Amino acid sequence: MPAAIRVLYVDDEPDLLEIGKLFLEREGAFVVDTFTSATDAITRLNTERYDAILSDYQMPEKDGITFLKQVRETGNTTPFIIFTGRGREEVVIEALNNGADFYIQKGGDTKAQFAELSNKIRYAVSRKQSEEALGVSEVLEKELEYHEREIMKFYNQSLDAANKKLKILSGVTRHDIISQLTVLQLYHEMLENKLSDSSYKEYFKKIGIATDRISSIMRFTQNYEEVGINTPVWTDISVIVDAAKKDEIAGHLRLINDIPAGTEVYSDALITNVFYNLMDNAVRYGQKITTIRFSVQESGNDQLIVCEDDGDGVPAEEKERIFNRGFGKNTGLGLALSREILDITGITIRETGEPGTGARFEMTIPKGMWRITENNIP
Repeated sequence: MPAAIRVLYVDDEPDLLEIGKLFLEREGAFVVDTFTSATDAITRLNTERYDAILSDYQMPEKDGITFLKQVRETGNTTPFIIFTGRGREEVVIEALNNGADFYIQKGGDTKAQFAELSNKIRYAVSRKQSEEALGVSEVLEKELEYHEREIMKFYNQSLDAANKKLKILSGVTRHDIISQLTVLQLYHEMLENKLSDSSYKEYFKKIGIATDRISSIMRFTQNYEEVGINTPVWTDISVIVDAAKKDEIAGHLRLINDIPAGTEVYSDALITNVFYNLMDNAVRYGQKITTIRFSVQESGNDQLIVCEDDGDGVPAEEKERIFNRGFGKNTGLGLALSREILDITGITIRETGEPGTGARFEMTIPKGMWRITENNIP
């Protein structure tokens, strides 16, 4: 029978020490000495040798990281495992940076938790023995890879949980605001019908503009929340423009679609919003505009998707500013969102029209992000 692994276990909770000792020792693979104080544990380390050290993180007199640092400062390289109830990745990173071999988070099923702990202790002790026998370079390289995967796993779990909470919060908040906004719009309509005095007309107009802007901002937050969440897809952009014709997005304007059928772009699924927003902007700001035209041009290995109109165009000093959030006569959010949607797959957008002769937006699709299909078969 192999010799039992000697473990020094430190935690300020006596009950947890007792149950932990029972779990580890019941199979006969471990002999566990317990301490409720890191200071007492350090004193014991001066006279006794252990195969592994297991320590809680949050303790009143001296936390687990401080304990770890003091152990390592003496040149003691005994495998050290942090057993923590703190779920923040910065604690994990600090522990590993200061020489901890592993970390395990408290909580959940006790049996499964101590089974994992038992495996980590065995692995750490075995690795230590391998280092002493074979040298550390190859072992350390593998361990760095392992810890990198562990940290990324921990980080992604934390990030997913935070994103889920934020999405729920923003969804509930947005729902409440939209509900109250609907009430406001209804009262606005009722008051406008009841108060026929023309002196109120300008006030009602301003209230209407403000409520429309709030509504637009709410739609923006909902769309922005979805940007980059789903995997990019191949989208036939000719179909998008044809759909806009049927939906009369361009209103009374003439909409020309010169994009060949089967022209597909690899992009975020929200690219439809980009095309609709370009048409909406043309209607809002074009003034003398009568026509909107979409077309395709080659540019070396790239492809340009062009949206141009015959309206007033964009002043030279505003060509880049129009993509800033908040710029414009309405909410100033549409073009900013469009640029971020396109950027997910490396597509850029800029305005290149001549002021006074119409706006011209060029979307540059990098090589590999566009293709021409025939009968929907690449």
